[in-house]
Formats: sequence, structure tokens, C-alpha cells
Amino acid sequence: MSISQPLFDHAYIRRPRLWLLLICLGYLALAANYAVQTPRWQAPDEPAHYNYIEHIATTGTLPVLRMGDYDQEYLNYLLANRFPPGSDYRRLQYESYQPPLYYLLATPIYQLSGGNLLALRLFNSFLGLLFIFLVYYTLTTVFPHYTLISLGATAFTALLPMHMAVIAAVNNDVLAELLVAMSIFVLLGWMRDQFAVNSSAQSAEASAVLPSDPSPAGESQSQRQLLLLGLLLGLGLLTKIYAYALVPLCVLAIIATTWRADYSWRAVRQGLLRSLYAVLPALLLVLPWWIRSVRLYGAGDILGLQWHDRVVTGQPTTMEWIAANGIVNYTERALNFTFQSFWGVFGWLGVFMDGRIYTALLVCTGVLFLGLLWSLIRVISGPPDSQLNSYQRWVLLFFALMVATVTASYIWYNLKFVQHQGRYFFWGLLPISTFVALGWREVMRPLQGVITGILAAILGLSLAFTGYISGGMNKWTVFAIGLIALLLLLQPLLFVNGEAQTPSWVPQRLRQAAATPNGAVIFRGLRCSAWAVPFMLLFVLNALIPLLYIVPQLAQHVSRHHP
Repeated sequence: MSISQPLFDHAYIRRPRLWLLLICLGYLALAANYAVQTPRWQAPDEPAHYNYIEHIATTGTLPVLRMGDYDQEYLNYLLANRFPPGSDYRRLQYESYQPPLYYLLATPIYQLSGGNLLALRLFNSFLGLLFIFLVYYTLTTVFPHYTLISLGATAFTALLPMHMAVIAAVNNDVLAELLVAMSIFVLLGWMRDQFAVNSSAQSAEASAVLPSDPSPAGESQSQRQLLLLGLLLGLGLLTKIYAYALVPLCVLAIIATTWRADYSWRAVRQGLLRSLYAVLPALLLVLPWWIRSVRLYGAGDILGLQWHDRVVTGQPTTMEWIAANGIVNYTERALNFTFQSFWGVFGWLGVFMDGRIYTALLVCTGVLFLGLLWSLIRVISGPPDSQLNSYQRWVLLFFALMVATVTASYIWYNLKFVQHQGRYFFWGLLPISTFVALGWREVMRPLQGVITGILAAILGLSLAFTGYISGGMNKWTVFAIGLIALLLLLQPLLFVNGEAQTPSWVPQRLRQAAATPNGAVIFRGLRCSAWAVPFMLLFVLNALIPLLYIVPQLAQHVSRHHP
């Protein structure tokens, strides 16, 4: 059945700002709970990040990474004994090579709170709230009538358990995510203006885009936007190393957007020149840091990575792990641990949730991938199946390239060290959340929901049959798949009140009841609830994780002899 885009989203969500408020309030409550309940230092690298801030606050200088700042044996002791009282966390200084911006911003919080760890965690939680707002505002700007995309992505960003745990700890990740998102917001705004200038008056898609000024004043505005982009990129480079991967993506987007004007080499050259307005300010901002790193760590080591690799001896390398366990075991471990740690593995990646939770999350991920596939088919088909304009399609293409870049950087890092941590994908959480929201939005459509439900039912029955024959049926997996299949198969019943095309098999009496004012309110509430089910479940899961997993497994106990 065909349902127009504005009607479809409006049938689910009518007061998006109220939903945004609920998401933000829920996030604040959960983030505060994580910050309070997570035992001291029981987050990846938290003491090393804290020591960086403490060094600035107490000495007024930036720290220098030195031999001995990473002690694998002592770190193993601390982890095995859950950071017992009397342990010297100040021996963990191995983050001293990191760019300084986050630590400089956190230093006043350290000084005002007397070095209180909770205050620093809450500071990070506040930065996380800004990031969540920016995700919503960015997607509302790009997809103004697609409330299920903007709210779905915002809710997923706010409620992803592992992301929540990372945000509520002391680290430089959340500021880097915020600056990456700010850079993307400015870039997409510049792209929107360029699409408005270059769109043909005869194009039906371009009629929905407000015209922009093609005069020298318009070009001056374009240059200011790119200069602002360069400033934000430079701040990102001064925060986290993975921000470097965003620079070539922005350059490519600038060149491609300019080239789209007339598809000529002249446009490519103009795009290259325009990209300098973004690249040069970023380079000027980060240049002093590069000079400092070269002076401290050696020629060519502008990021301190080569020196860092020499300091962190004892950390397992990929080649050593494969030699000891084999490539098959390595691949299996990489896939399983990456998936689990993307959703949630806590502490220093040693606190797992119940295996049935990961099974349910895997099933939901499969449904989202199917929904994303339906959405891709719709976008490729074009009107009338998809009402996305050319600017919105290019934004989705940029998001896809960014996810590919995030994945490539993750693989590249794991070629050196065994670091199968799903949190390394979080700097691409804006596009990842967008695709999650797109996939879930698509399976909320009656036809696509039914087809996905049928496929899920076939999978569940196949697993049940083969498991019964072999005697090893995983009842929880079959139950999870069956439950999701049932919900998707019943999903068309949400549209029986005449606001959209009603399935022909729905009884006339039910249609009449749903068409009454009270019936309309009931079915509108049911649609909202159906869309919100995964996010409400994530909220409940986040509320329980500290109580069920983090505190019981990470509470301090009496220490053994330490090195």
C-alpha cells in the first residue's frame, strides 16, 4: 500500500518537540545513574584521562608521554582486583600523547570541584546532551518532514547502552563526537545552499528548496560557512585523532557538490579552491600541536603515535593473537566482540550482559538491516515511492561514505592491535543512527512490515525445526524472532482508522470503531507505542544495567599482592 511521506510520519508522531523533551529527560536520568553507579575508574582508560586533566590543573603544563607510563602488569593487577583502595592510579599516564582540547576544557571543572571524579563525569554527560540536541537539529534541518528519522536517530543516540556508558565516564570521546557533528552540520548547511543555487527551475525536486543568492554576497556567505567548517575541523583535530578522517570526507563533499553544478573539470578546480577555506584554518589551528609533537617524539611523528606504540609494550598485537589462536578464531572473536561491545560491554570490556539480551539485539539488528534494504530500494526507485529530493539523497550518500570510513579506520587500527571495541564506531554515530532510524521507519510501513514479519517467521520456524531435529534448539532465539515476527505481521492493524490506506482484510466493524474520535485517539497512541517499543526497551535496559551488571561485577574487594 502507498502512504505519502508527510502523512506517514504524521500518523505516528504529531508533537516531535514533546518527544524530544522526553528523550532528553530520559537521557539525563540514565546518564546521571551511570555516572553515579559506575565504580571509580571502572571505564576504559578513565584513570589515564583523569591524570591528564590533573596534570594540567596542578602544573599548568601539558603532560608528555614517557617510557613507563603504560604498565601492562600493573594494569592487569588493578583490573583483576577492581582498583583496590591504596592502588596508585597515577601510574597510568599513557593518554598523555592525546590532543589537549578536551582536557583543557575539563580542567576548570576539576579545579572547581577539587578533582571530583563525579563532577567530571557529569560534565561529559552534559556534552553528551549537546550532542543529542545536535543530532536532532541536524536531521530536522535535512529531513524537515520526516520526524521518524530525526526522532528515531536521536532516541537511538541517546539510549544506546554502550554509548551511554562512554558518555558517563571521563574521556575525550564525547567532545570529539560533538565537534564532528558540528562540522557535519555546517557542511550540510553549506551543501543545502549550494544545491539551492545550482538547482534547475524546471526540476520538481528543486521547487521544494528555497532559492539562495548567487551573487558575490552569496559567495561570501559560502566562504564564511567553509571557514567556520575549518575552525570546527581544527578543534576536532585538537581533540581526538579520529577527527583526521573527517577532513578528506569534507573535502570530497565540497568538491563533489561544486562539481555537480556543471559536471566539468572547471567545477572540480573550483571545488578544490573552495575546500582550502576549510582545510587551511584547520591546519593553522593544529600546526602548533604538530610542532610540539615532533619536538617531543621525533621527526615525522606529528601525532605521537609512533612513540605511543613503543610505550604501550605488552598490549596484544593482531599478528601475535592470530599466531597463537588462528585466523578463524580471530575473525569469530572480532565479529562477536565488536557486535557485543557496540551495544554494551562494560567496565574495561569485561562486564557482559545476559547472552539472551545480545541474541535479542542481534535479531533486532537483522530487522533493521531489512528495513534499511527496503529504504534503499525506495530511494533508488525514486518518485513516487520516495519523495527525497536530490540534496537529501546526497546527504545519505555522504553518510554512507562516512560509515564506510569509520569502518575502514576501525579495521586499520585492528591490523596493529587487538582492539575489537564497538565504541570506536561512535564518532560516526550521527550517520549510523540515521540509518537505524531509516530502517525502523521502513518496517513501520504496513506492507514492508508484513513482508519483514513473514521473513522473520520463516527464519524462526526454520531454526525451530532444525533445532528440534538436532536436539539443540535455542528456545530464546526462536522466541525472540517469533515475537518480532508477530508484532510486524499485526502492524497493519495500526492503520485501520482511515488516516491511511486500510488493509482490505480488516473487518468493517473494526474500521468503523477506529474511525470514531475515541478510536482515532486509541489507534494514534498504539502507533506511537509501536514505533517507540525498541526505544522504551532500551531505556529499561539502561536503567537495569548498573544494578544488574556493572555494580555487582565491579564492586571493590580485598586486594591481593600487587607488583
